[in-house]
Amino acid sequence: MIRLRPFIAALALLALGAWTGAACAQELQVQVTPFSVWLDFEALAKPNAPKVALPIWMESVVSDTTPARSGQPEKTNFRIRLRRFGHLNGELQLRLFFFDKPDAGPVVTGWTETGSEPYMSPVLGAGLNLPSSETLVVPAGQLDYLDITVPGNGANLRGAFLSTLKTHEAKHALDFEPVNVVEDPFGKSPSAAPPPDDQSLYGRVRATIDPGVVKIEPPDAARARYEFDLDAAPLLAACTFEVLNADPFEPLFMWVNDRLIGPVALHFPDLADPGYQAAARPSDRETGFHYTGWLRAQVVIRGSYLSSGVNKIVLSLNEHSAPVAVRSVEIQLKHPW
Repeated sequence: MIRLRPFIAALALLALGAWTGAACAQELQVQVTPFSVWLDFEALAKPNAPKVALPIWMESVVSDTTPARSGQPEKTNFRIRLRRFGHLNGELQLRLFFFDKPDAGPVVTGWTETGSEPYMSPVLGAGLNLPSSETLVVPAGQLDYLDITVPGNGANLRGAFLSTLKTHEAKHALDFEPVNVVEDPFGKSPSAAPPPDDQSLYGRVRATIDPGVVKIEPPDAARARYEFDLDAAPLLAACTFEVLNADPFEPLFMWVNDRLIGPVALHFPDLADPGYQAAARPSDRETGFHYTGWLRAQVVIRGSYLSSGVNKIVLSLNEHSAPVAVRSVEIQLKHPW
């Protein structure tokens, strides 16, 4: 009986702790973002659109469609008028969300009241016919407005997220370049171009398999195939790449030399990221989602699955999955060191 008393007392304390925790539940705090804004172009284009609370550095947002005439195609322009606030909005991070239609890529330009054009982006997108997004850093200190122009009626422009940027000090190893030049507010991993040449470090060999873009479109083209040569089998390997329009519940699967490795692991950002877009599924009662941007993916491979000579990697999708695109496929090989 004596030995049971501490156990009973511990149970009583646990019950008290559980009750106290329930009584002191955390309050929901709304995260304030006074210098950022989400512009929903689809909602703003509707009649009697609700007013958007703009940050102090933004004056207005208007849109205009110019009909086709005199051999010039139809185009739509969203104009974002700025206020000059010195260092407060000297640089802007602009992330544009759009459906990547062929020959309908948007262009962002920056203008002054005198008509000069200090800033112009390249044509965004690759004509993949997939929902996409691109992030730009715009030097806006001397700009009076930004124009987002797209061929057509503008229906492929979904929205834009804008935020002012500030500089902070960071440290990094002298022999290595910093990973992030500009940090994403939602923790999205930065895109990294694969190296043009093979690199060796501490027994690791890093090599590019395919720097291009491949679209995987079920059911007819539900897989992408890559081949590469190895001088010797490694102890361990890791394959990394980027995926566009990823579905959290319909992942890519990887096969290495006809052996199933399993689902591809993706690093999804904060759920507040506007990149998440709902998608209705006729065969599913729950709302589906896909991420309208490029996400970093990685798969770790046992060294015994690879061999000297020609090796094959296959990325496949379920036949009911939405299409995705894959780019910048590279491999790292760990050898004795």
